[in-house]
This record gives sequence, structure tokens and C-alpha cells, in this order.
Amino acid sequence: MKGLTLIEKIIRKHTEASDEDIYPGNIVWVNVDLVTARDYAGPQVIDLFQKHYPGSKTFDSDKIIFTPDCYPYGNDPKHAKDQEKIRVFAKEHQIKVTDLGSGIGSHLLFRRGFSKPGNMVIGADSHYNILGALGILGQGAGDVMLSFAFKTGKSWIKIPETVKIKLEGRYTWPTTSKDLALYVLKELHEHGITGKAVEFSGDIISELSIEDRVTLCSLITEASGMIGFVPADEVTAEYYKQFNINIELLAGDDNANYDSELTINIDNLGLYIACPPHPHNVKPIEDVLGTPINSIIIGSCTNGSADDIHEVAKVLKGSQINPNVRFGIVPATREDFVEINADGDMTVILEAGGNFFGAGCSTCAKGQYGLTGGKTAVTLTTGNRNTQGKIGPADVYLASPAIAAATAIEGKIAIPKVGENK
Repeated sequence: MKGLTLIEKIIRKHTEASDEDIYPGNIVWVNVDLVTARDYAGPQVIDLFQKHYPGSKTFDSDKIIFTPDCYPYGNDPKHAKDQEKIRVFAKEHQIKVTDLGSGIGSHLLFRRGFSKPGNMVIGADSHYNILGALGILGQGAGDVMLSFAFKTGKSWIKIPETVKIKLEGRYTWPTTSKDLALYVLKELHEHGITGKAVEFSGDIISELSIEDRVTLCSLITEASGMIGFVPADEVTAEYYKQFNINIELLAGDDNANYDSELTINIDNLGLYIACPPHPHNVKPIEDVLGTPINSIIIGSCTNGSADDIHEVAKVLKGSQINPNVRFGIVPATREDFVEINADGDMTVILEAGGNFFGAGCSTCAKGQYGLTGGKTAVTLTTGNRNTQGKIGPADVYLASPAIAAATAIEGKIAIPKVGENK
């Protein structure tokens, strides 16, 4: 009997197709465990649902969630009306709404235990695949497919080839999971993973927190990959105990057929920054030290967790942010907001001159917190995209929260040191 990769196994459990149909390149229909929509595409999904299925109920109201996270608090009349449309439709169909201020939809799926390893979920988000960090097969979907899924609970998937990546070695602070993610992005872009899944392995994986794993998997989209996947392990199992959820530790078969296997040496990994104009234009920090920065944004689905903000406070403690730097933080979820308030990180950052904005996506779409204007407003962000025009017309650099905090103090790209003992 042929072996299956972990992703092929998950697909197999969610399809009525035969065993013979489970092979890379084939397209199969799947039954999804959860469908979500946000304020970015949710209104269009509702319009399509009402147009094509007038008077119909959704397939299962318990398996649909609206997660407004893009446009903070109805930042203009259009988006305020869009958000109202979501609430009205949700009430009519008895669908859960996490609503504004709850945070990034994909993060809420694991922060609140809405989804678990082995699930298949779809939503209107090109970074929905970060859920692979928890062994969840998450995929972004368009408006038409989401409206169809609202009605049927089904979607389709092209079974991907899988590249197996072994991370060999360890690193120490100030290197963090963002430096790891950027370095891996550079290596995978050169290797070529367009349309493929990436399955991570190596001793370092067991030492990475859930938040570290999310950061690692969050840049697979920028390498044109389908999803980055960390098989659920004891770390994942321990995480889900808070929800009283017991998870199955799934793994691929020993005789699974991988497209390719690649070992990436990360021993004593240094600090890395993605330079304009592409996320994969990754360079050692030494190449850009001293570059003046005008605006810094901590946030996004890549680095907006309480752990990420803790890194900022760790570096900022006892210092002041350079008066020429605009410094903003957008926590990923309300839970992260609560945590940084409870542990004192929020106070440290406010005393240093930082600003906080409501929980949400940040910088990934027009109208969000953190966007900059003008050709001179050079930005450094902990996000995942630095394509020109995405945040503003000027250059954008991607870096870790620790590097961002050090840069905020100096007003130029700098190497982080622990606060008060600098």
C-alpha cells in the first residue's frame, strides 16, 4: 500500500474520493470542518450567498464564524456598513461573530480553540495557512468558494507535492524565530516551492513555542508555497489542554513520497532582515546596519503575539524611543492585549514612548493601523510583506520584534540588547 504524507492523510480523511485519487496534482472535493469570513471579504460572500441561494440556510451555523479583523472599528462609512451587514446576516443565521477588537481571525481559531490539529478550514485570508503551525490544514479561499462552502460545507483542493525540510542546529538570542523564518524563506525561495506544501522537522521544532511555529509558517506564502506544516507533537498537545481538547498526534507514513527533501543548517544563526522590494530579499543585518527608519510597526499574523510584544519590552526597558520614529503596536488578539497588560509589558512600552492600537491585522490592507504615507517614511515592520505600496510608497524592511525595538531606540537599524543593562 502506498504511503501518504501528513497533508495527504488529512485530505484523505475529509474527502469521499477513493484512495487511488489521493496523489499530488489531483483535485478532490473535501468536507471542511470550519469556514470563516472577515470584514475584508465577508460582505461579498454574503451578497453571493443571497444571490445564488436565496432564502437558504447555511450548511451548519456551528461551523461558520465571522471574524472582522481588517478595518478597525469601521474606519470609514463604507466599512462600517459592511461590518453591519455581517452582524445582521450572522444574527439571521445564528452564526458566531468574534467582532472588532477580538483580533486576527486565523489566530482566534487556535487562541480560542475553534480549530484543532487534523482539521481542514478555509477563510478569506492569504495567510490562513499559518494554521499549519498547529497541524491544521488552513487555506485561503475566494468569495465564490466561501459562499459555496457556506451553503454546502464543501470546498476543493489540489493535492500538493510536499517538500520535507529538516532544520539542523540551534540558535540563541538575540536571534529569534523571525530570523529563522526569514532565513528559511530565503532558502526555500531559492529551492523552489511554488504551489507546494512544506513539512518541517528537526530537533529545534520541539523547542519552538506555538507562537514561534506560527512565525516560521507565516512566510511560506511569500515563498509562493501552499502551506508550512508542523506536525502536532507534545507541545501542541499541551497547548490544547487549556481547552480540554485531546488531540491526535498525526504523522506521515514512513514510505510517504516527498517531492524533495532539504536540510537547512541554522546552527548559530545570526540576525536577518528582508530588504525592499521583496520579502525574499533577505540579508544579514550587518548589510543594513545604520539604515535610518521613520516608522516601526509591531504586529500582523506573523509577529503580533504577546510573546512578540514581550521581546519589544525586553529591549525597550529603561530606554526612550527616538523622537524621530513613529512607533505603533497592534496586538494580534484581545488575549494578547490582556496578557501584555497583566505582565507589565504594556506599561514598559508606553513609558518608552510607544503607541498601542486595537487588536487586528495591521498593515496588510488599505485603511488599517500602521500604514504610512509619503516617499520619505521608511518603515520597518514585523509583518510579512514589504512590497512597495503595500504599507506606503517608501521602502519597507521586515525584521524581528527585538530588532524593531532596538531600531526604535536608535532611529536606525540596530542590533538588540537587553534593556536597562545595555
